[in-house]
Amino acid sequence: MSIGEELRQAREQMGASLLNVENETKIRAKYIIAMENDAFDVLPGKVYVKGFLRIYARFLGLEGEALVSRYDEQFTSQLAEEEANDAQQPVSHDTKLIVPWKGLAVAALTMLLFALIYQGGAMIFNPNDRGQSPGISGTQNNTVDNQGSEPDSNKSDVVPEIKGIDMVLQVTGEKSWMRVVVDNESVFEGTVEPNNVKQFKGREKIWVKFGNAGAVKVRVNGKDYGFLDGPGQVVTRIFTEKDDQQMAGG
Repeated sequence: MSIGEELRQAREQMGASLLNVENETKIRAKYIIAMENDAFDVLPGKVYVKGFLRIYARFLGLEGEALVSRYDEQFTSQLAEEEANDAQQPVSHDTKLIVPWKGLAVAALTMLLFALIYQGGAMIFNPNDRGQSPGISGTQNNTVDNQGSEPDSNKSDVVPEIKGIDMVLQVTGEKSWMRVVVDNESVFEGTVEPNNVKQFKGREKIWVKFGNAGAVKVRVNGKDYGFLDGPGQVVTRIFTEKDDQQMAGG
C-alpha cells in the first residue's frame, strides 16, 4: 500500500471529509488530495511535504515519522533518477541540430569571400571598365551585371533565420511550483506566487514542468496555449521551434 493510499484509507475509516481535514490541520484541500494521490510534486518543496505528512498523520492517528521515512526511500531516489534522465536526453538531440548551422555559416562565408575576390580581380584586369569582362561591350556588360546581382541577393538566404522560442508564463489565482530547462540548461526551479509573470527565451526548445498546471497560463511565440491542465495537476511539456507542443517523457 502506498503512502497516499494509507492516508486516504485512514481518513475514510475516520469518516472525515477533505473539508474537515483542511479546517483541523490548516492544510489546503488541494495539498491533501495531492498527498493521497502520491503527487508530492504538487507540494512546494520537500520541507513542506515532510511537514504536511507529520501534521496529517497526527490528525489521522498514524505514525508521522514512519511516513516521512517511507517518503524519503520511495521518492527521493526516484526524483534524482528523473532529473538525471531529463538532463541527459536533450544533449544528443541538440548536438545534432547545432552542427548544420555551423556548416551553413561556413559555406556562406566561403561564397562571400569568393565573390569579393572575383570582383577585385576583374577590376585589376580591366580597370577602365570597372569590372567589365574583356571583349564585352558596355551594353552587354550591363546585362551581365544585372544578372549577376540576383545570386548576390540570394546568398543572404543560404543561412536561414533562427526564430527561436519566446515563452511567457503567467501565474494566476494560485501559486505553482515550476521547473524550466532552456536548451539543456536548467534556468529556473521554484514556487511562483500568484499574479507573477516569468519570461524565457530559447534557441531550439524549452522543457517545463508545473506542479499546479491549472494556475499557469502559457504563451509561446505569441500563441496562447492557456492552461495545460486543471488545478493541482502535474504536467510536463516540451516546446520546440519546429513543433508547437509535445508531451515529454517522465
